[in-house]
Amino acid sequence: MLVVLFLGCKVAVLCSRRPAMGRRTWLFLLWPGMDPRPFVEPAVPQRGWPWLGRGTTGLLIGVLGGFALQWAAPGLNPDVVGWLGVAVILTAFHMGFTDVVTAALRRAGYPVRRLFRDPLLSRSLGEFWSRRWNLAYVELNQVLFVPLLRRRVGRRGALAAAFVLSGVFHELAISFPVQAGYGGPLAYFTLHAALAAVEPRLRVVHWPDLAARLWTWFWVLAPLPLLFHAPFRSALVTPLFWS
Repeated sequence: MLVVLFLGCKVAVLCSRRPAMGRRTWLFLLWPGMDPRPFVEPAVPQRGWPWLGRGTTGLLIGVLGGFALQWAAPGLNPDVVGWLGVAVILTAFHMGFTDVVTAALRRAGYPVRRLFRDPLLSRSLGEFWSRRWNLAYVELNQVLFVPLLRRRVGRRGALAAAFVLSGVFHELAISFPVQAGYGGPLAYFTLHAALAAVEPRLRVVHWPDLAARLWTWFWVLAPLPLLFHAPFRSALVTPLFWS
């Protein structure tokens, strides 16, 4: 399901923008991001390996954490294993692998940008979702959905719709494979749509740094059981590490 969603979004972007990439189309299809522009021009090799060290560190922490979890899992509650497994996967892929691929492509001359930009520094949910976490989805919105939605429902409506659409995508990726837990991911992103709309009135970005970060991470983490619900964890995550 993840592969189908990923490639479907890629094809939709290519059909919408029709960029002249030639053989570089394959690189774009393999790249996790959704912005085709870095692959339109021929590659100009660059010096240095930006973010390679950070990405390698995250990848190693995730992989070693996975082995450690598999070793310790028999003595742990399966639900604990499920949550730790989610953390391992997010660390290895989101915080590690994507930075390694970004560094390699930039070294090869393709000016791709990081897809996960130091999310721990987020001082609001708006900042977290629009500038730091999963920028591939932000790019997808900018290319396909926001221009159309903004004309129909305005800027605020388009923002709310983007959250709801993310909920639908996560239902397909998380709830559909296990045929259970429906409504949880959609509720998570609908809640965040409401919170993101309220934040400007609360002037969260003007709060003291610690308070703003606590606000952000409380709302990211506290309702997380809605997103990574028990049926998903028990069917697809826990078995990876515990049996």
